[in-house]
Amino acid sequence: MALVFYARVSSKGQNLDRQLARAKEVKADKVFTDKLSGKNTNRPGLEQMFDYIREGDIVEVISLDRLSRNYDDIQHLVQRLKDKKVKLVVDDLPQTNTGNELVDQFMLDMMVNLMGFVAQNEREKIHERQRQGISEAKRKGVYKGRPKKYSSESKNIEGRLVYEKVFKAINTGNYKSKAQLAREVGLSRQQLYRIIKSINDQASVS
Repeated sequence: MALVFYARVSSKGQNLDRQLARAKEVKADKVFTDKLSGKNTNRPGLEQMFDYIREGDIVEVISLDRLSRNYDDIQHLVQRLKDKKVKLVVDDLPQTNTGNELVDQFMLDMMVNLMGFVAQNEREKIHERQRQGISEAKRKGVYKGRPKKYSSESKNIEGRLVYEKVFKAINTGNYKSKAQLAREVGLSRQQLYRIIKSINDQASVS
């Protein structure tokens, strides 16, 4: 039997320190991590964990939203654990030890259902507040939209360098084809076309 710990944060800019400290505290045999959004289950660390676990293992997370923030996905993941006969331990949920396995599972299922609903409800409220904020900003004429990765003013160094390469190629005509240019700078054609459009838009305004 192995104690497997799963840790997740939403982006590469966030750190896993608190969760990894907990994994060390409980002496986890194996730790799997992701630095990706919990809006879906398309995460390499999560799938590696499911490939690793076996019947009788325990999977521990600090909170249910580390598995997912989507109610249906939570239900699906919990069922996958059940199908593998793997126990789920959620640190911020009370653990029941009545001695009756069916009762304990029933209580856990109820708490998972409730907390899964709460997690998704909170996520939807956040999105609604964001939509309201964007609408108000647009009404006031101060909405700038999401920062562009590929622009001359991008805070992303790689994105800024790619933009500069495309800008130079487009303005000098020093490229064989747009498909070749996209491959050269590591972009899809759609991404390249969006950069070219922004270059052309900027030129027409200047």
